[in-house]
Amino acid sequence: MRKILSTVILSLAATAFTGQWLANAKPAVEIRIADRAPSVTVDKGYIELTAPESETVKFEIFSITGQLIKSVTVKSSTVKVDLPKGFYIIKCDSWTKRVMLR
Repeated sequence: MRKILSTVILSLAATAFTGQWLANAKPAVEIRIADRAPSVTVDKGYIELTAPESETVKFEIFSITGQLIKSVTVKSSTVKVDLPKGFYIIKCDSWTKRVMLR
């Protein structure tokens, strides 16, 4: 009985430790992708488009009805785009984001 009980306790402890270790571990590929992703920031009156270092990213800004408002190419920097208040859809190579300007 003691042997079974000690085996169960050891296996539970090992599982808890392994689960904690895996929860804190992040693959290196995920970190690199997150660091190099283009981003969009919304502030009062403008949209800020940012491209990672040594990359050129094409952003397209659409109205909520689907009409292309502006196409912006950003190379390794940040560009501010002034637009009137409203809802916009920003499309990049790999993602689409909806934003609201107040």
